[in-house]
This record gives sequence, structure tokens and C-alpha cells, in this order.
Amino acid sequence: MDFKVIEERRNNKIIFKISDDNILFTSCVPNTEMTIEDGKESTRISAEMVKYEPRPLLCDLTNVVRMTKECRKHFAGVDHAKTFNKAALIVTSPISRLIGNFFLGLNKPLKPTRLFNSNEEGLKWLREDLNRP
Repeated sequence: MDFKVIEERRNNKIIFKISDDNILFTSCVPNTEMTIEDGKESTRISAEMVKYEPRPLLCDLTNVVRMTKECRKHFAGVDHAKTFNKAALIVTSPISRLIGNFFLGLNKPLKPTRLFNSNEEGLKWLREDLNRP
């Protein structure tokens, strides 16, 4: 990918990275099933990593095979919205695309959020605002 990692953390399901241009990148281990508890922990770790200042988020959903309704609702809610200013969701598998479409269509995130087929496309969109005066 087109960035240098300056910090990395992980738990049993999610890998979190901060790039040198302050983009938060999250990805999951294969066959991840996300529960509300996972969502809350993800938000806590994300908030710590961005030092409680919203940053662009690149979230790779490719390895997610299931996400509970409660977890999707949490990710679309106020607490999680405090960790990012816009989100690019990477959906390269049929299941991740379905989860992404459910998320956008039913949960309606509070911040600009779009689906992308590749990290490169998502990063390009996230960086648009970084390059403006």
C-alpha cells in the first residue's frame, strides 16, 4: 500500500495502523465475525490511536464474514463517529460488499462513507481533503 506505518496495534480480530499522513487503517483477520463487543473495542482502540481527533479511516472489510446488527448500528453511531472524519470501506468479496451495502443503506453513518474495490481507490478519496489548503 501507498503509505508508511508509524504505529500498529492489534487484537484477536482487527489490525489497526496509523500512516505517516495520519490515516487510520483497519483490517480483520480471515473469517472475522464482528459482535457489538468487537465494535466497541475497535472504537476504543481507534480513538486512542487517533488521539481523540477524527482522522480519515480506511476500513478493509474483505475478511469480515458476519457483522451483527448491533455492531453495524454502533459503527454508524455517535461514539464511533468521533474517531473519523470520513471512511472508505474496502469490499473485495461478495460477503464484504453485502455487509458494506447493508451498513450504508440501513445504518446511515453520520460521516461521509463510501465503498471501494481497492485500497488505492479508497486512499485516493481519503487524501482529497488532505491536499486542500
